[in-house]
Amino acid sequence: MVPSLIDIINIVNTILNTPRIGWIQRGVPQAIAESVGDHTLLTSYLALVLCNSARRVDSNIDADKCASMALIHDAHEALIGNVGNNVRSLISDWRDIEVRLFNELQLPEELTKYFHEYRYALSIEGKIVNLSDKLATLIRACMYARVGYDMRELITNYREVVERLLSELTGDVGQVIKNVVRPIFSWCDDRTITNTLGDKPSQ
Repeated sequence: MVPSLIDIINIVNTILNTPRIGWIQRGVPQAIAESVGDHTLLTSYLALVLCNSARRVDSNIDADKCASMALIHDAHEALIGNVGNNVRSLISDWRDIEVRLFNELQLPEELTKYFHEYRYALSIEGKIVNLSDKLATLIRACMYARVGYDMRELITNYREVVERLLSELTGDVGQVIKNVVRPIFSWCDDRTITNTLGDKPSQ
């Protein structure tokens, strides 16, 4: 059964109005906390840029697939909300649970396949979207740090994750993506973060 356009609208509307719980746990007011939909948009832009950059050295990379994969990568959160990493870390088969939840959305078979590829990093596009997802969180944490919220632990953790995912992308594709991503590390360095922590957050 293929969902109706109304079903898709409901999914989008729900994730646009679902705050990412990690920001609230770190003191960001719910009224200005990034939503799952906000995160999805940033992840999609990042994935599109990274995939198009990688296509310069590997024409087999499908940028349209990257964009589709990124747009649906958190769609299942329309059913359960945003689950914090502190909870996810306690569930050994969390990825399997997410796949089952995504299947319940009954999206077209191609999108279900894309989600599976993303969640288990089974294709180069899936690996790039996975990187984009983590990079989007790192970028948002840096943005919040710049206005005074203490994100040092999260920034350190996500920088390590992004570095690990970059190391798994090898060859010319890996080098191109590293060249695109690494300026983010300079933009969000420890000194910049420390210098802004004394500022009062805008409410």
